[in-house]
Amino acid sequence: MHSLNIHAMQWQPVADISAVDPLRPDDLACFRELRDVLQRYGALDRFGISLIHRHFDIADDEELMEYTDVEHRTLTVKPVKKSDIDWQHTTITNWKLTEGEEVARIGCGCARNSGGHLGYHRGT
Repeated sequence: MHSLNIHAMQWQPVADISAVDPLRPDDLACFRELRDVLQRYGALDRFGISLIHRHFDIADDEELMEYTDVEHRTLTVKPVKKSDIDWQHTTITNWKLTEGEEVARIGCGCARNSGGHLGYHRGT
């Protein structure tokens, strides 16, 4: 039996956006292989690819959270104190795969409640 250990990860070990290379031609072959694996597992409509980067430092007691204001069609990502996060109403949306068996959760979740997403207009 195999298992994955999920560990919270901060953005500090991740390269700043100004130091990240833009899409390179050799990335396309990698994308095709990832697509083939996702297709094999029936996950093409579940997972995608994002550029791992950061724009600013996040404190050890913070995670990035996504907030959606559907009415104004606005998505905001901002640091939030971990102690203020209601994990029962949060959907993790980003992970970083590592060389080992662990999966590092990048601190970006989608805050939600029983009615859907929590947005700025709801006081978050």
